[in-house]
Amino acid sequence: MITFLVLFVVPGLALLGAAVALTRRRRGPSAGPAARTAGPGAGRKALETVALGLQAVAEGRARGGRPLPGVHTVVHSGRRLTLQLAQADTAAPAPWTSDVSGKEWLLDPADLPRTGTVGDGPAHPYSLVVTLGLHRGDRVLVDLAELPGTIALTGDDMEVLRLAQALISEIVSGPVGQLATVVLVGSATTPSVTEGVVARSVRLHTAAGRKEALAYEGRKPSATVASASASASASASASALPVSRRNKDRDGRDRDRDVAAAGTYARRLFVVTAAQFRDERWADAPLRATDALLVLGYITDAVWHLGVNADGSLDTGRLGVPVDTHIARFAGPTDL
Repeated sequence: MITFLVLFVVPGLALLGAAVALTRRRRGPSAGPAARTAGPGAGRKALETVALGLQAVAEGRARGGRPLPGVHTVVHSGRRLTLQLAQADTAAPAPWTSDVSGKEWLLDPADLPRTGTVGDGPAHPYSLVVTLGLHRGDRVLVDLAELPGTIALTGDDMEVLRLAQALISEIVSGPVGQLATVVLVGSATTPSVTEGVVARSVRLHTAAGRKEALAYEGRKPSATVASASASASASASASALPVSRRNKDRDGRDRDRDVAAAGTYARRLFVVTAAQFRDERWADAPLRATDALLVLGYITDAVWHLGVNADGSLDTGRLGVPVDTHIARFAGPTDL
């Protein structure tokens, strides 16, 4: 009898093991790093660390009377926080340290003061910094406000929708986006988009069309941070530039910052579908230098393309940011 049970159970366990292995293979090679990095609450803690680190940048530069640096990417590896800057700058405020080139600032999260909660003191203006996904298990974030022109999400329709919902959810409910306003416009206000957003928030708005969308002002940053940004600015009157004009100078990242009082305005992310973009001529919309425009679907004149691949990775094109697993593949409500 025992021999019979052994002969019956062992093949059954082998079949179960094969099924588990097949399931893992179907999930793709990036499932391992995602599971290690994005356990319940892990994402939220990482975002709180990022928020504190960016707040330290804003406060430190304000105290030193220096303008805020443009942030290209933020990488959170657990034991280290890394800022990759748009332009070299060796004057990193403590507890940040600069590398020799000035292109990267480094920080041990343990060195961040954690007395009080995120949001105490001057709020930082990097509120459109959002997670794109994971690269080799590290969380990779980009500042959408540093991407002048249109940002198009392309690929499978459902994957594009899931990615957009995850990006919106993190901005409107996470600790980094405390000064950001997300405006869903026209066809992007349908339940297929809104029901997938994790949280309802005062940071999230809907608008029937372009004119109504652009009327949302959003919340202004504190005077301390505004003064730091204004020291790098020339004239707020030139802050509204058509998207088409912003597109023409694709490599001049500072060109909008130099003509806009960046600290004066809240960051706004407008989300439109490709059809809405064409029908309402969003290419001519007078966006501020601190705004970002996210288009769901392919458009011919997008400056930045984020392509969702079948395995969950992102092709970020000229942005040049490697992403093995995009945020919608691993983030849940407790991670935002």
